Amino acid sequence: MMKLPFSKWTVLFFVYTIVTLTGCASRLNLTEQQAAFSQQLPNAWHEAAATIGTAAHLEELTANPELKALIEEALKANPNITATAYRLRASGLLLSIPASSLLPSVTLGGKATRTHTKDGETDSYSATGTIQWEIDLWGRLADQYDAELLGVSASKQDYIAARNALIVRVIQGWVTLSSQKLAVEIQQRRIKALKDTEDIALDRYNMGIGQPQDLATAKANTESAKQVLIQKMLAVSKAKRTLEILLGRYPAGIIKGQATLPVLASPVVNMPSSVLTARPDIQSAWLKVRQSDKSVAAANKAMLPSFTLSADLGYSSNAFNQLASGPSVWNLVSSVSQPLFMGGKLINTAQARSEECKAAWEDYRKVVLNAAVEVENALEAESNLQQQEAFLESSLKYARQSRINYEQQYREGLTDILNLLTAKNNELNTEAQLLDVRTSRVNNRMTLAIAAGLSSQKHTPNVPTPFFTSSIKENTYEN
Repeated sequence: MMKLPFSKWTVLFFVYTIVTLTGCASRLNLTEQQAAFSQQLPNAWHEAAATIGTAAHLEELTANPELKALIEEALKANPNITATAYRLRASGLLLSIPASSLLPSVTLGGKATRTHTKDGETDSYSATGTIQWEIDLWGRLADQYDAELLGVSASKQDYIAARNALIVRVIQGWVTLSSQKLAVEIQQRRIKALKDTEDIALDRYNMGIGQPQDLATAKANTESAKQVLIQKMLAVSKAKRTLEILLGRYPAGIIKGQATLPVLASPVVNMPSSVLTARPDIQSAWLKVRQSDKSVAAANKAMLPSFTLSADLGYSSNAFNQLASGPSVWNLVSSVSQPLFMGGKLINTAQARSEECKAAWEDYRKVVLNAAVEVENALEAESNLQQQEAFLESSLKYARQSRINYEQQYREGLTDILNLLTAKNNELNTEAQLLDVRTSRVNNRMTLAIAAGLSSQKHTPNVPTPFFTSSIKENTYEN
């Protein structure tokens, strides 16, 4: 009878390994998934850009030196962004934990004893060293490390997105403050116009050609406008404090701001495929998919045998200075372990990781689709607001002419005071609407910039990583 080249235990080992592999959780083919999903995206945005973009980075949106200085201040002093930076560095430092499992561990120990007997005292010294190393035959430990590294890379993209959002919020806070200050100026002019109307009514009454109710109506409108002015001044104070908080300052409400809306350049809006690679929130979502996929791989490989090598070396002597030349003891052990029954823990863990990976993929799709709708909405809003601004500018011109005509007619007694007050309110209301639209247009440009993936040129903090390097590419769509 021919003797088999393998023992029955070897055959059983490989049979069990094959059976174990058949129970592994399924993994997504990310390359195919990504390619199929990319086919659903258009080659161009459905909404055309109203203007040609010139700003490729967030800092290029404004040339205002005071606003640029505030952005720098916020990036350095905002407590939320600095806390996020510290946490990001901490996560980089903690990468050494999974990385260390790929390398041998070395432990040194020593012991000194003194024994007292009736014959006297004896001393003994010993030194031991232990080296232990799990051989990563299947790549389970490498997958665990890669998963952690991808998680840190995703956190870095989240940090970049938070920095970008902070820049946008500072600019929008500045815009809000400027808009509120302009609203106060409009309301002050409204009060002056009403006071002028009140004076005209008083003059007409003194000349005996006016009605007393005209004067009362004019005074009532003036007092009501003063109450609105107080509300708008409160809004200015709130806008100041909101901006100061973003800057990391105490909210004393003392920042001055400017009573003019800043001029913002139009952001560059690239093709949808380019936006996918530019937006940090999309990159973060994709890295989390890859992280989850690596976790599935590691969970599957946890059901396979593990191999460990360990070596021990020890010296002992009665004299400390003779320890190195004393008798030594050493041993070298190799071991293999295979989980057989753990109540379904390993299989269920692998299946759970697989389901989590599928959920991460759906989260990624959601982020991409949300990004697309943000760009489409912002592009349409830019065109829409541009048209509204043009119509309101024309409307304001006619409202101003109407107010001038009614002032002349009221002086001549050809109309009543209500018509004059209506004309003045129409003019100032139109001016306030125009301010709102211009403010919305400036803010929408910031929304479009962040939606289109514009980012800051400022450096992000260095994230410490262990000396062990991985072959994964953390900032691309490659697996």
